[in-house]
Amino acid sequence: MNGGAKDGQPPIGLRERRKAEKLAAIRGAARHLFTTHGFHETPMREVARIADVGFGTVSAYASDKVGLAAMLFVEDLDQLNDLFTTIDPTGPLLDQVIANFSRTFRFWATKPELSRVVLPKLGNADNPYVEKIMQRRATMRAALIAWLYQFKQHGVIASGCNLEQAAELLFTLYIGCVNEWLGAGETVIESGIERMRYLMEIPVLAFQHLETVSTVPNARKTRGRDR
Repeated sequence: MNGGAKDGQPPIGLRERRKAEKLAAIRGAARHLFTTHGFHETPMREVARIADVGFGTVSAYASDKVGLAAMLFVEDLDQLNDLFTTIDPTGPLLDQVIANFSRTFRFWATKPELSRVVLPKLGNADNPYVEKIMQRRATMRAALIAWLYQFKQHGVIASGCNLEQAAELLFTLYIGCVNEWLGAGETVIESGIERMRYLMEIPVLAFQHLETVSTVPNARKTRGRDR
């Protein structure tokens, strides 16, 4: 037997395999209970009971329920295709911006109860799964800058446009719209996406017609961690 080896990789040890099995059981139990009973009505001890592991084992992976919810989001985010990968220089820039942001908007909006718990913790919680969400957010912002650069190369975005500043503005508007939609208790996702389009329309048009480079210092370097 190869102990679970795949494609020439070293076999997984018994300890690592059991650890992975426990983590999968905890994820499955948390997802089931949060879905059927709700986040606030689910005690961590019930997650441990359903997963058939000790309470200490659950606490080792997540110190609180927010950590458990973040764990599920990380797993789901891994299934989400990368954003800002292709461009159409002949198509409306605003439509393409919204098409990309709306995919991740829908991701958070389809799990409103958990999103309302996890999103406010981003940048404030000492949790490895929250950190992974923050890392993915940073990767998404970097991809957005590179994506806008391609439009700039095709002459769609003005040469004087500061792309880091443009990406920061779009990202801030996106996050604000998600939080606004969740905070209002909305149920129609499209209304939140239309609100996002409304707020992004003027900035995107400005990116295409700017003639001077911004002289405003990069505030991201002085305002601390992203929220």
